[in-house]
Amino acid sequence: MLGAIHSIETFGLVDGPGVRYVIFMQGCHMRCKFCHNADTWKVKEPDQSAEAVLKKALRYRPYWKENGGITVSGGEPLLQIDFMLEFFKKAKEKGLTVSGYIKSLVSSDLKQ
Repeated sequence: MLGAIHSIETFGLVDGPGVRYVIFMQGCHMRCKFCHNADTWKVKEPDQSAEAVLKKALRYRPYWKENGGITVSGGEPLLQIDFMLEFFKKAKEKGLTVSGYIKSLVSSDLKQ
């Protein structure tokens, strides 16, 4: 499964508990007036596998300590729900804490 990733923040401190590896997904149709990530709105062709994105993230795992992890933001991550489900499943298999910012709401420690 491929996903369209806008950008990565490797040492995020404001997108969840602890140090976070923040994945900004590409694409959003909501056009919120005060959006902090309007540059992620344009929908683009997916080009990165969930496994490859997770492999890159795992290089930063030592910095997360016991309360950090991965946060997925956007754009709107739910536009790429199949990618998200695969990515979260693989991350949870590795024992990682994952969070997502979805439709301006925060869902912590998403479980499948």
